[in-house]
Amino acid sequence: MKLKLLIDEQLLGCGVLLKSIGYQVVLANETGVQLDTDLVEYAIQNGLFIVTEDKGMASLCKFRNVPHLHIDVSMKAKMIVDQLKSKASNDKGLDA
Repeated sequence: MKLKLLIDEQLLGCGVLLKSIGYQVVLANETGVQLDTDLVEYAIQNGLFIVTEDKGMASLCKFRNVPHLHIDVSMKAKMIVDQLKSKASNDKGLDA
C-alpha cells in the first residue's frame, strides 16, 4: 500500500511535484480547512501522513500520535551540505 500524504501549506510546491511523479498527495489548500487542529483531524479521518515545516503542526501531530515528517532547518542544511560535498567531489574528479 502506497503512503497517502497531506502536504502542509509551506510545502505546496513539493506536494505538486510529488503528485506529478505518482505519489498520492492531498495539498492543505485542497482540504477546505485552515486550522492546524482541523488539518490533523482531516489527516486522521482520511489516513494521511502529514509532511510539514511548521513546528506547531509537528508538535500537534506528535501529541495526537499522527504519523508525520517535520522538515526543519537542520534537515535542509544537511541536504545542502551533502549536495555541496557531492558537487565538490565530482568537480575534483573532473579536474584530475
